[in-house]
Amino acid sequence: MENNLVVQSNDLILATYTMQKTDKELMLACISQIDSRPDAPNVTQDTEYKVTVDDIKSLFFGKKSKNEQNVYRDIENASKRLYDVNIVMSLPENKTLQTRLVSSIVYDPDNGEVVLSFANKILPYLTQLKANFTKYKLLEIGELSSIHSIKMYELVVMWVNQYQYSKEFTIEEFKHVMCVKDKYKQFSELRRYVIETAINDINENTNYKVSVEYQKKARGKGYKGLKLKFHKKLLDKIAGKDGKLSEDKIKSIVDNVQFMNDYNDHPGLSYDGKMSTDSFKREMINIIQREPESFNKPNKALESYLPKVSQGK
Repeated sequence: MENNLVVQSNDLILATYTMQKTDKELMLACISQIDSRPDAPNVTQDTEYKVTVDDIKSLFFGKKSKNEQNVYRDIENASKRLYDVNIVMSLPENKTLQTRLVSSIVYDPDNGEVVLSFANKILPYLTQLKANFTKYKLLEIGELSSIHSIKMYELVVMWVNQYQYSKEFTIEEFKHVMCVKDKYKQFSELRRYVIETAINDINENTNYKVSVEYQKKARGKGYKGLKLKFHKKLLDKIAGKDGKLSEDKIKSIVDNVQFMNDYNDHPGLSYDGKMSTDSFKREMINIIQREPESFNKPNKALESYLPKVSQGK
């Protein structure tokens, strides 16, 4: 399970629901077992996903030891809460979907495991996905300490995959997208327990870097909104202040003959990309923007293909 991907429709990532961190971890541990590819076998609400105490301990507790009975108690309680989770999702034509997340649960304390099935209405957002989805490895959120950190991380990954490196919100818009609309009435609490906790957590424990700018009200005290900026840390050395690689830098990289020789076997390339120089360059521009972390050969990071004088500019 530890190498599995979590793949969700962007509609589900943007959906609103309330759950605790343990609930979210259990949900994602199940989602990571689903084949999300367009040609995947059909999944129904009778399809079962098993999560064991050992799975949860290895994925989310790291080196911290925890009694197995306590872990099972936690995932059993999380399962019960997931059964009551209400998902609200915006649909086209001003429609709204309201659905359960989980259709059934089997508890097995003797073997230290629970078995969940997803509700029928939620399955189209988890399997046979063709576009508009976000994916990340389950272990990428293993060290995050709060439900707000996980939620913000998913949003950041989604936005970066869409080539967005900043987002502006009013306070109410931000509370809505973070699923805390009816909580944290005082901005100081929202700032302390949601915004800064999540940002510090992501910056310390993931491959992304997030910063925030607060927007004050024109008159009087307080804040009216905020702006999040984010990018992959792997681009820190060569990206601009907005986290983006300039078109000139990307072109300089893909035009580098050594880069072409080193990464002609990149798994993201099509057959044409491997056989044609023009196709290679065209495809690599998109791959560099979308998956800079995939250029990870020893001593062959992206910045090594830029002229020395252009680095850091």
